[in-house]
Amino acid sequence: MILVRKGGIRDPKGAFQLEHREFLLYPTWEHQGENLGWIRPEFQGRFQGLLTPPRDSSTVPLEVYGGVAFCGQIKSPSQLSGLEVYHIWTPEFFEQRMRYRPQAPTLVVVLRAYRLRKEILHPVKPEYAGCKSWVPLSEAVPVEAAEPVVDNRRFRQALEEIATRLERDRVDLAS
Repeated sequence: MILVRKGGIRDPKGAFQLEHREFLLYPTWEHQGENLGWIRPEFQGRFQGLLTPPRDSSTVPLEVYGGVAFCGQIKSPSQLSGLEVYHIWTPEFFEQRMRYRPQAPTLVVVLRAYRLRKEILHPVKPEYAGCKSWVPLSEAVPVEAAEPVVDNRRFRQALEEIATRLERDRVDLAS
């Protein structure tokens, strides 16, 4: 439910900008293997299975669509203490993210995730490569029949807990 974004090296203005309120999650394999220690032990087994490179490098599987429910800025890893049930990261990961380019804001995005009814194999284009947060796709992907990953009641409770904790650091989103 929680994404922590600081921005890719190739992002405009050198920092993450929340350009879209809804988007597909584009799976990447850039840095994950070297940073498995940043994932809490109880999630490492599941995550390790995801590290297998795609079966066909000419396509990328798109399976999850998300909508931004909340966005806040954190200035200290301690602000996420108590919210571990909503992410897979270790405290060391958050500390590292805060030290990396300290002038760039660290944003916490609460995402409402939806699973597409059927995996879409989208063609990979050379312009998709690199450390950047947003990749405009060359073809539309239907998301209308996507189903919520978490039921409505549970999501509302989680959003309320996270937003209450981070409310004073909310980031206003452009409409």
